[in-house]
Amino acid sequence: MPLTPARRYFALILISLVAALLLCACSKGGGGNSLHVKSAASGDKDLDTKSGYAFAVTKSFTDINQKITTAVVYNVYAANYDLDAGNFAMTLDKPMTSEDQVRVVFSLVGEEGTKDPAAIKVGTYSAKADKYMKVENAGIVTRKGSADVKNWFDRSALNGQVTVTSVTDDAISGDIDVTAGDNTVKGSFTAKILKRK
Repeated sequence: MPLTPARRYFALILISLVAALLLCACSKGGGGNSLHVKSAASGDKDLDTKSGYAFAVTKSFTDINQKITTAVVYNVYAANYDLDAGNFAMTLDKPMTSEDQVRVVFSLVGEEGTKDPAAIKVGTYSAKADKYMKVENAGIVTRKGSADVKNWFDRSALNGQVTVTSVTDDAISGDIDVTAGDNTVKGSFTAKILKRK
């Protein structure tokens, strides 16, 4: 069937539309790293996170009967600049170099009885959980002048949840939506898992 000018025009529009939709899908899906933060120090802004890392530690709990239990805890970092992951928290927490840099930090407590290096599980980590499967803390770090400003959310006022949607040997991904008073972290994250040698 010959292509008439009208059909050719329609085909070009259709191809352009498909290309535009694919481009949008790729740009939004590329790593899924976009956070909205709000605090007195950071203001109310969207962050395109440039790097994210997580590492595991073991936390111990002692109940009223002196029974000791453990859970793996993943400390997650996401920033709009290149984090230095050379030596876990010692380098991830290095002072920032400019006032436009922002770092988000939060911790996820895993299942009862787990220990480092157990993997974190896919699932929902609630701020209101008792001990396990809990988003335990969150903070936004900004820079003002020559010093970092660390804004840790009040744990007693922490609301919301983190949903871990994907876990591999190398990375975890998910969505965060937590608030405490006027402080907010909301959006998606992907963090490369750091492992001790």
